[in-house]
Amino acid sequence: MRQSKKHYLQILEVEMEDLREDLELMIEECRKNYQSEKITEHVFLANLTLFRNELLGLDEFFRIVDTTECDSFETLETMMDYLRNRFREKMSTGGLAEALYICIERKLNKVARYVTQ
Repeated sequence: MRQSKKHYLQILEVEMEDLREDLELMIEECRKNYQSEKITEHVFLANLTLFRNELLGLDEFFRIVDTTECDSFETLETMMDYLRNRFREKMSTGGLAEALYICIERKLNKVARYVTQ
């Protein structure tokens, strides 16, 4: 079980990096849309603010994952609960966008399915 928790954290980091790349692509696409005048400056800046907030939140989640000791949890589920709860705390104190929690929750569950099957 220890190995599955360790592998879970490793795969989760890969999934989080994938999410980071997606956010960076969205920023670039938004920038292109603004430059080609498909969206207004107001929409561009609002989107940019949201995407950067999500990147900041992702950095916080990476720090949580990096400092998580998988040996201190009996089960994968308790470790996942810990990750969720710690990130929720960071969200509430750091003013992070709720949309990111939804994305992270999906990644947590996706990796759990992969590791347990």
